[in-house]
Amino acid sequence: MKNLIIFIFLIFLQFGSTSVSAQSMLDLYFGGNKESLIHEAIRLINLPEPTFEPTNQQTSPDPTLLADMGFEQVYQSEPHYFTVRDNKQIFAYRFPNNSENTVILIHGVASSAYLYNRTAGLLQEATEAEVYAIDLRGHGQSEGNSGDVDYINQYVDDLADIIQAIRKEKPDGKIIISGHSMGGGVALRYAMEKHYEQPDGFLLFAPLIGHNSPALMQGQTTENTIEEPFMKIHIERIIGLTMLNEIGNHDYDNLPVLFLNMPETIPLRKYSYRANKSMTPDDYVAGLNAVDKPMLILMGSDDEAFSPTAMEEAVKKNSNAEFQIINQASHNGVRHNAQSFILTKDWFSKLR
Repeated sequence: MKNLIIFIFLIFLQFGSTSVSAQSMLDLYFGGNKESLIHEAIRLINLPEPTFEPTNQQTSPDPTLLADMGFEQVYQSEPHYFTVRDNKQIFAYRFPNNSENTVILIHGVASSAYLYNRTAGLLQEATEAEVYAIDLRGHGQSEGNSGDVDYINQYVDDLADIIQAIRKEKPDGKIIISGHSMGGGVALRYAMEKHYEQPDGFLLFAPLIGHNSPALMQGQTTENTIEEPFMKIHIERIIGLTMLNEIGNHDYDNLPVLFLNMPETIPLRKYSYRANKSMTPDDYVAGLNAVDKPMLILMGSDDEAFSPTAMEEAVKKNSNAEFQIINQASHNGVRHNAQSFILTKDWFSKLR
């Protein structure tokens, strides 16, 4: 019985666009017995959390990969705060420029705008626009709980309030949403919310296109070892929480489901169910199809997180986006690569 429940929900999670709802599947399986559903969901939620094998390796970080992370603060910026609908403060580094056009830059998972100084500066040079590199809620200097949101889709609502504030200041300018990795996922999720003003374009670097993305890669296997992945997912907990969400129960949405292989000294090592749901579309096809504005997607040939070929196939099949693979660029390196910004400059010039 338990294995069948997991199998049913894995199908639902993998093919979120199916016409058969999770509620219908649960009704068929549990015979409409709500108490049995809740009991099984709680059992799945309370299964042990994933752990990572400790490593005693003392190796120096690769200089190129370290540079790709973006610690160096190359470009001048100034602090800026956006007040969103719940009166929380969302922090941004503002890269001012005398331009009516604005680029909103969204960072990747477990990161912050601090590591996007070079990306923001290069974006400003390529587009001649003003750039805001924002810290998502619960990240960097923004208010909110680390790795959590108050409700599903709050990242999108915060982004909508930021866009509204910029639009009031610059009613005639163009607004571009740019996102890297998780930030690209938030951008696509925003594109699905048609009741919000849509930007004039999307510029995405190695985006997380969906929870069921065919481009996702797991830990790398070598001849003698299996490398621990950067993140692990508590799939049984996700299934249990999805079951509860389907009957309107959100009492446990704050529980962590995504675990990052990072030192304990790092404050953000987990994401809650509702934050995980909020960071990218549930279904990559729906997310890509939702974009009805010009979109440029750039990805490195040496991306460690996503498969470039699978990403290219998914993007070209389900959107009208321009897609370019940047030779010898890594997952983080693609957002600093010179070729990336030659292509960005050309793409943005067409928008103008």
